[in-house]
Amino acid sequence: MKQFLSDTWSAVMDNRRNPLRHLDLASQHYFMQVLGWMWSMVFSLSFLSIYNFGVVWMAHVLVFGGAAFTVAVFRESEKQLAAIRAATDELSQSSRCVWKLDSEA
Repeated sequence: MKQFLSDTWSAVMDNRRNPLRHLDLASQHYFMQVLGWMWSMVFSLSFLSIYNFGVVWMAHVLVFGGAAFTVAVFRESEKQLAAIRAATDELSQSSRCVWKLDSEA
């Protein structure tokens, strides 16, 4: 049962496994936001809480927006680290410049 729930979650929420995986990352994010808003409307209307819809909608925007921002920051950090490593891998150890600020002061 645990594996079934994990697989079901991944089939919907994991951008590497869901049907949106063939789109670029920005399009994936957009469509997942639209689906999140749609489901927040469905649940609000199904529980007859149309008056609380704005709160539910804002909660979804904050949670998914925060998660997407976090993922974007992490991926950008990984790209920058990979670029730095690629640039320094071309140099030998003897040609690296090391600045020892404490010993130069």
